[in-house]
Amino acid sequence: MVPSAIVLVFLQCSCSAAGLVTCSEIVSVAYRSDKISITDFGAVRDGRMLNSKAFREAIYQIEHLKRRGRTLLYVPPSVYLTESFNLTSRMTLYLAKGTVIQATQDTTN
Repeated sequence: MVPSAIVLVFLQCSCSAAGLVTCSEIVSVAYRSDKISITDFGAVRDGRMLNSKAFREAIYQIEHLKRRGRTLLYVPPSVYLTESFNLTSRMTLYLAKGTVIQATQDTTN
């Protein structure tokens, strides 16, 4: 089944002179004190299963941490199918090199 709408997101990360991994030389991973992986919330890395619940639960947890801010949501390399989700403030959505997020409006999956 082909999703009714597909959005591809690519993020290229590189190493800076100091050896820190950065995304477009803007946000250094080293400055994020809390790191959470989307796979800890049951995200399936196959591009077919819907991962909306995993994204929403991870972001909900980030919103409700006792110490707000400076949290990184790590998305490992793969393809993730999801409906839309809202990000929260003071967090970083970090897509590893090779990560693709496919958005769909078709929830019959």
